[in-house]
Amino acid sequence: MGVILRYKEFLKTYKTRGHRINHLVKYGGLFPIKSNEILAGIVADLMGDGNLQGDPKWRIDFTSKHIKELRRFELEMDKAFSIKGKIRKCLSNRFGETYNIAFNCSPIARILFLCGVPSGQKVLQKFDIPHWIKTNKVYFRRFCQRLFSCEGSIMDEPRRRIPQVRLHMWKSEQHLNDGKHFFNEISRLMKYYFDIDSKISIINRKNMRKDGIITRPMVLYIFSNSVLIFHKEIGFEGEKQEKLTGILTSKAFKTA
Repeated sequence: MGVILRYKEFLKTYKTRGHRINHLVKYGGLFPIKSNEILAGIVADLMGDGNLQGDPKWRIDFTSKHIKELRRFELEMDKAFSIKGKIRKCLSNRFGETYNIAFNCSPIARILFLCGVPSGQKVLQKFDIPHWIKTNKVYFRRFCQRLFSCEGSIMDEPRRRIPQVRLHMWKSEQHLNDGKHFFNEISRLMKYYFDIDSKISIINRKNMRKDGIITRPMVLYIFSNSVLIFHKEIGFEGEKQEKLTGILTSKAFKTA
């Protein structure tokens, strides 16, 4: 495990001496922050179904249709930072019943930001896979597992010998190249570490937001025998992995 963040670097994010002193007592014991598999998963969760809100009101949110997913995320946050969240039902989601777990903790939010989690609206942000994840196969595997679990899907059609695995993300037209770079890095590293082939496409579809910003979907496709490698080497977590295993088993593929 390598050091990602030292305490003196963390303190530089505070403007006043009073805040620095208060957090020296309560959070100093967390440092230095070292790279690990749990943290790699948390970073991916927040790039997927989660959100990190930055200055001035730093906080962390993670959203899911399933309470057990929120509990899983809370358990990993507790392991990494000894912190608990608060779960509530989302009342404004027009896409169905969802729940949110929130962590109103500015120091931990700042730490995650400095570890590579983007803050604000991800569709409008340029971000990349943190270097400490890119350079470690175990961390990259966990990063992909969680990102695909959040933003991935399985496309099974009768005409396909093997189903497709897809990763979906939306980007504003201004940041399409940034999004393509992010997907290219995932594609490149999956090939490098696991020999998984994939392709990337910007879908010819647009969405006009209330603020007038136009966004478009991007998709990374895993296809053919690479789906079998993905299932074995990375996979989803939870119900999506069970679904993929079931499909592959029904088509008489060896999934072990």
